[in-house]
Amino acid sequence: MALPVSQVLQEWIIGKTQSIPAPLSVSRIAAIDRLRILAVIGIVWFHAEEAPYRLISYTGLPVFLLIFFSLVVKRGCADTTTHFLKRRWDRLMMPWLFWCVLYALCKLAKAACIMDLSSLYGLFSVKTLVVGTNPHLWYLPFAFLSGILVHVLNGRTLRVNNTMVIVTATIVGVFALVPHAIGISGPPLTEPLPQWRFGLAAIPLGFAVGRCLLMPSGETQRMLLSVVSAITVGGCVVLYSLGFASPAVPYGLAMLLVCLAYGWQAKDRVFFSAAAPLTFGIYLIHPLVAYGLKQLVVPSQHFVAFVALTVCISGLLTLSLVNTRLRRFV
Repeated sequence: MALPVSQVLQEWIIGKTQSIPAPLSVSRIAAIDRLRILAVIGIVWFHAEEAPYRLISYTGLPVFLLIFFSLVVKRGCADTTTHFLKRRWDRLMMPWLFWCVLYALCKLAKAACIMDLSSLYGLFSVKTLVVGTNPHLWYLPFAFLSGILVHVLNGRTLRVNNTMVIVTATIVGVFALVPHAIGISGPPLTEPLPQWRFGLAAIPLGFAVGRCLLMPSGETQRMLLSVVSAITVGGCVVLYSLGFASPAVPYGLAMLLVCLAYGWQAKDRVFFSAAAPLTFGIYLIHPLVAYGLKQLVVPSQHFVAFVALTVCISGLLTLSLVNTRLRRFV
């Protein structure tokens, strides 16, 4: 009897990903797996041209950051700083270097084809040393440097009352949203300053979520996660009422979703747990896929199809790399 196509695809993905060691940023909490998949779809959605509801889709970025920083706290207690740095370098900066070279080569090839060398000036700038050769690569050095800060701060505050640390970090995170809210209406900043300013609040907020996860009791974890979520969402509501929809909407939704995911005992599904590790590669690859698809599909006319194809093709490309020597870069 023939198997349904969806089941065949699921078994193929599971078979391909069984040998992938779970990276540090992957939680085996079922709801977090689902949330990471949803977040990467949101990021692809946000990056698409003329995307509707961009403010909502931008929730994907703080979701990724909050999960990342919370897991740095949760899993970093037993790590020495040296070991942590090595693992973070291998997981974030090595892929950053690899994809910087690849995107630079793509831009060189494009410039050669259209005979426009002026488009290459940006590759040889100070910005490239911080951001990379494509705008979306800013996330990796930001996560690396901020992760070090969170790891050190976590080690220094382990003996401090955890509830006080959680509440303080949450309040600091809410106030950290203000510079971005005010800065949007100000003079434009050079990249990656706008992105880093947006991601700033995720550092203390993710730290607070991670400290909630250190509590031994599941009931206490859920209670503290509710407090963190309530304070953050309350602060975002105030910002929204003052006319600062960004970052109020993305961060408010992100914190609510992340806290619900950590507190919700969802049933594990093999497909989601196998697909979730692909999200990092999808994030890195999707601009290349989107560029190619735009030659075939007009995003503004077939937006949902464009996003779905971008995510699926990027996922399949990531899947094809995970069993090769390039697996460390996705």
